[in-house]
Amino acid sequence: MSVFPPVVVSASQRDTADWDGGRLAQVRVSFQYCDAVYRAGGLPLVAGNWTGRGPEFTEGRGFAQPGPRRTEVLAEKAGAVMALAGGLVLSGGGDVVMADEDGDDVIREMDRDRDFWEAALFLAALEQKKPVLAICRGLQLINVVLGGDLVDDIPRDVPGALRHQQRTGRSNTSHQVVLEPGCLLARICGKTEFPVNSGHHQAARNVAPSLVAVGRSPDGVVEALEHRAEPWIVGVQWHPEALADRDENAGLLFRAFVEACA
Repeated sequence: MSVFPPVVVSASQRDTADWDGGRLAQVRVSFQYCDAVYRAGGLPLVAGNWTGRGPEFTEGRGFAQPGPRRTEVLAEKAGAVMALAGGLVLSGGGDVVMADEDGDDVIREMDRDRDFWEAALFLAALEQKKPVLAICRGLQLINVVLGGDLVDDIPRDVPGALRHQQRTGRSNTSHQVVLEPGCLLARICGKTEFPVNSGHHQAARNVAPSLVAVGRSPDGVVEALEHRAEPWIVGVQWHPEALADRDENAGLLFRAFVEACA
C-alpha cells in the first residue's frame, strides 16, 4: 500500500441542465471529505454511482424495500473499486429509504441508485476487511444494510429531541455526544464526551445485530455505531469532515481511519 493510502469516498448525483435544456447527472461530494482525507495523509478517490440498471437489476424504492433488492450485479465493480483502496468513506447526503411504502412526506432527497451502489461498496469493504468510516447518511445506510432500521423524522418521532438540524454552519457545534467508555471512538479521541455539529433528521432506531451503539446525544438519539466483530467499522452521525481543519476530535478520527487504511 502507498505511503499515502488511497481511500474511496462515495458521492451523490445531482441533475443539472444539459446544453439542450435536458437533464445531466453530475457526481458530487463536498470538498471537505477530500480535504479531511488529504489532511490525514490519505488520497481520496471519489467513486460515482454505478446503477447496473438493466434486465438483471431490479430497482426498488431503496435498499431496505421488501422483495428484490439485488446488489449481486453491482458486486464485481464494487469489489474492483474497493480493491484499489485501503478503506471507504461513506459520505452524507439525502435520506436512506426505509422499507415502508407509505409515501411519508418527511422522506426526501431519495436516490435509490445511490442506496444500492453504496450498499455494494460497503459489502465489498466488509468482504475485503477494509476500514469503513460512515458519516451521517453513511451510518444510517450501514445500519439498514446489516438489518437495522431508521427513525423517519427525529422532530416528529422522538419526544423531547434536541435540534439535530442546526441553524448555524456546519463548522460550528451544537450538542454533545456521549461515548461508551472503552469503545474505539473513545480510545481515538481520548475522551467520552465532546461537542459535535448536527445536520440530520433521520437516525438509527433498531440497531443491526452486528453493530452496537457506542454514542448518543443527551436526548438518547444514536450518534455513533461500531461493528461488533470487525476492528474498524465506525459510523458517526455528525460531520467530522467539516470540523477536521479546526477540531481536535475530528482530526484524530480521520488520522486514525487513514492509518488503519494503510
